[in-house]
Amino acid sequence: MFLAIFKETAKKIVRNKKNRLMLILSVIGIVLYVSLAVTNNENVLTIDKEQIELETYAEYGQKESRLDAGDIAVNSFTGVDTYSLAKQNYELNQSFLKAIDEGDINRLVDLQTSRTPSFQMENVNEYLDDEYAGDFQMKEFERVAIFQQMDALGELDDVNTHIYNNKSAFQQLHSFFTGFGPLIILFLTVFVASEILTDDRKHRTIKAGQPVGFRQYIFYQSVTVFIIMTAATAALITLFILVTGLLHGFGPLSLDVTQYAYQDGYRGEETNFFNIPLSTFLIQSGVLTVILIYLFVRINAVLSLVFRHDIVVMIIGFLLVAFNRIYSGGSEETVLGLPAHIFPQNYFEFGTVLNGVQNYLTMSDQFTFVNGITVLAVTIAVTEIILFVIVFWMDRQKFERAVG
Repeated sequence: MFLAIFKETAKKIVRNKKNRLMLILSVIGIVLYVSLAVTNNENVLTIDKEQIELETYAEYGQKESRLDAGDIAVNSFTGVDTYSLAKQNYELNQSFLKAIDEGDINRLVDLQTSRTPSFQMENVNEYLDDEYAGDFQMKEFERVAIFQQMDALGELDDVNTHIYNNKSAFQQLHSFFTGFGPLIILFLTVFVASEILTDDRKHRTIKAGQPVGFRQYIFYQSVTVFIIMTAATAALITLFILVTGLLHGFGPLSLDVTQYAYQDGYRGEETNFFNIPLSTFLIQSGVLTVILIYLFVRINAVLSLVFRHDIVVMIIGFLLVAFNRIYSGGSEETVLGLPAHIFPQNYFEFGTVLNGVQNYLTMSDQFTFVNGITVLAVTIAVTEIILFVIVFWMDRQKFERAVG
């Protein structure tokens, strides 16, 4: 019987013009994003050759003028003379210029992990001001993450320009999950799932003819939607990896990415930051994606029974997905007087949990992969209980009359 319901539900999903249009737009969006946005991606610490040439000439002029004047001009506060400082900066800039001219990315990374030119720090500050205007906390988190990422590149045996500029497939997948990726997946899930059960009002004879209980029928439908959405998501992510990988390389899964758990002291203390392998991050992201898809499919079943109209169900589903951004943005330490980490909405954008942003914003160490699975599992259990109870109130006959 499951196979019959699976086939019927799958036909509804595949034949739906809106679903097919959304799939086509998703494929086009992936191709355009990879070919345009990713191609122009550049590391924040990328050094402009013209700028460093000008800085090198300036440091050389400063060094030579002090040497010619016979006055090294010791700074009374730092105890460092101007001549020596200019000489050090000149030699450092020369090393950068040589690495750039020779195209030696590994040497460039080694130099940047040891010391960043002062003018480049100014560029980083400008970038952070533009990217996180008014958000001091995220500005500081990103500042540490930028230099931690450069240190992680320094641990690799071989770095090319694509890896350096965060263009490789697995690096971009990491950016997808830490950005809007989870929200996009959940919005698509709600979009597809919102009219599956309510659509039965147009095909009541099909539904009524199935020799299976209403509760079991809804469950079989939910499993079908879950399987199809999981398969579609996996297919689109695979396409994303393949297109990005063919253009910019796949990148190393051994690369470390930033994680954060508050321990003690100042929020931005570097001891609170640590690294996890990119492979671990991606595996955890995959697990949470699957769990969240199932959760929202079942939530849509509840909403369908209560509101019985696909547009209403979809709008409420969208609001639930975006609830955290609408309510607080995920920066609240407590919700209704209770610890924020026990509320499921804080795990919808799971990338910010897995990279430690949620811990950073709430000065906590409780937003973890394990806690996320636990909270979402409890949420699924509660949703199942609610669905079980609602079916007693909204049985098959009442549902048909209500939507007929």
